[in-house]
Amino acid sequence: MLVVDYDVDADGLVELVALINAVDEDGSDPQGEAWLCWRRSHEDGGMGCAPVPPGELARMEAADDPETLRAIVERVVLADRRTKVGAAP
Repeated sequence: MLVVDYDVDADGLVELVALINAVDEDGSDPQGEAWLCWRRSHEDGGMGCAPVPPGELARMEAADDPETLRAIVERVVLADRRTKVGAAP
């Protein structure tokens, strides 16, 4: 499970913090639930983390340039924000 960790400032500007491979090292948690649970324990309640859906992950792996990767990450983060804050699509 790949997760995008990001921050949003008071003006709504999104800053990428990290791309996290949330799979446990021994492979016992392929969905990264332990990491997601840990991340939700932070002060933002996990608002700044977005699991990358399998289709988007496949597109990321096939991407051959930074702009394509940026667009995919942006799409994942914006979809996550819409879901979490109830913004219009």
